[in-house]
Amino acid sequence: MICGTRHRYGVVGSLLMLVVAAVTTTTTSTIGVVEATSSSTSVMSPLVSSRSSFTKKTAFLPLSVTDTSVITGSDSGTDDENNNVRKKKKEATAIVLFLSSLRGGGGRNKKNTVVVDDPHSSDDGASIATSVFNLANNVAGAGILTLAAGKATSHTGWIPALLICVTLASLSSHTFSLVGKSCELLSEDLKKGAPSPQFKDLWEYAFQSKESAWIVDSMVFTQCFFVSIIYTGLLGDVFSALLRGTLGIEKWYTTRTSLIVIASTCLLFPLNLIRDLSSLGFTSILGLLSVLYTVGFMVVRAWDGSYSLGSSISTSDGGKAVGTFILDGSLTGSKVPSFTKSTLWNCDFNALVLISNLGLAFIAHYNGPSYWKSLKTSATSKKFTTISQYAYTILACIYVTTMSAGYATFGDSSLGNILLNYSSNDKLALLGRVATGLSIIFGFPLISNGCREGFKNTLSSLQMQPFSTTVSNPHNHTPLVMCLLLVTTSLSIVAKDIGLVAGLTGAIMGSSLVYICPPLLYTKIIKRKYGVESNEYKAAKKNLLFIPFGVFTACMGLLMTIKNAFFV
Repeated sequence: MICGTRHRYGVVGSLLMLVVAAVTTTTTSTIGVVEATSSSTSVMSPLVSSRSSFTKKTAFLPLSVTDTSVITGSDSGTDDENNNVRKKKKEATAIVLFLSSLRGGGGRNKKNTVVVDDPHSSDDGASIATSVFNLANNVAGAGILTLAAGKATSHTGWIPALLICVTLASLSSHTFSLVGKSCELLSEDLKKGAPSPQFKDLWEYAFQSKESAWIVDSMVFTQCFFVSIIYTGLLGDVFSALLRGTLGIEKWYTTRTSLIVIASTCLLFPLNLIRDLSSLGFTSILGLLSVLYTVGFMVVRAWDGSYSLGSSISTSDGGKAVGTFILDGSLTGSKVPSFTKSTLWNCDFNALVLISNLGLAFIAHYNGPSYWKSLKTSATSKKFTTISQYAYTILACIYVTTMSAGYATFGDSSLGNILLNYSSNDKLALLGRVATGLSIIFGFPLISNGCREGFKNTLSSLQMQPFSTTVSNPHNHTPLVMCLLLVTTSLSIVAKDIGLVAGLTGAIMGSSLVYICPPLLYTKIIKRKYGVESNEYKAAKKNLLFIPFGVFTACMGLLMTIKNAFFV
């Protein structure tokens, strides 16, 4: 049985420290985004202004008051000093680029693509470190809470589970790099000064058809729609656990269903009405801190034996002590840790449940063109591939650590939302629930924005008039927000297990957006550009092997997820 022994978590702890070191070293060059106003008297100089369908917003870099060259925006001083200032400014652009990007998704089209202008800096674009931070930060989200359940439900052994996670990270990194290569090929054919390509543009260029672009738009909408359901359900989970478990308020308004309705009506609806999302830029950092804290406290609890089943009350007799939260009786029924099905090597078709969960956790590909755009004139497929490799390595470390810590603590009892497993008396878990809840509340508008834009673009691509015109009319913003939120709220109430929703979403959308679309688009673009008989096309055709893999994981993952949820 793998639980409670410290030497087995040495690797987990080391991985966590590597992740924290890799991510936090980049945060010194980026902070949240605040809305720019004409009456601003801040001593921090505006560095980057961005244009989009939202109002203008400005990123700020924290600087010492004595750094007058930056405060005044002037270039006084030596060339070296000015170059250092420009470098700091350039590093600060990254957060702005992804304000409306979903953590784990959030499609954007040409109309609302963020454009960054910085008259004081060169056109080199974001650095590798900054881009890695943004990619890892925007992909790692609430999906980590379902991974332990994915391993538990599938009964996958430790070794296969870790190999699956690392392998899928590697495959996802490769297909993400194909998006960058596709952008490079398309950019070569664009006129100078033309807007950078978006994912939809890659499809239109590859297939020479605007009529079929609705497929991409519908994928973006579907992805964001299901993630909205997951996040709304998570709100009900975490706040119900807080109020009923920790505070002991056993009332009708503290049930999961009631809290989802209350949160959607009083919090999510007003926030979703916000058109200028720059005021929610801080959620990028809030989400990162929430993820890092959650990973950290899960490792601590797996390490310190607080949930250990043990064999004796104390270690004085040489046995392993029973954990604090087992002794106090706060865990009952299905929440009590169980390791009866824990194995080292077991692996069968049920492992597709874990693969489906990881499919959702690694999705970033349809936002790939936005990352390409952020590199500006320094954008090359080689640099993009390097960014992809580093970011997905960090993600693999986070996911391996979270999955291992969660399963090592609760084993086969791991729930679809691992936070629900922890005792109501656990103060570390309490903070984790609060952090996750706040991150979801303020990050939800970014998700719903991607959902709405995907919905509008799908209707527009399908030329469904006059419905498309009606939905896209700014005056109908409130009814559209209300309708979509009503549907996602209703479905989140019905779907009580977010692990199931995550598995279904990962099986369908993960396979489509990660394993099928990128290699298909890249190969088609190579074929169009160089011809069928070219060496480039012959080499690119190898990537088409991802397509049958994606179809297989989609079909079988969907089947096994449903089977384990309803027929076991």
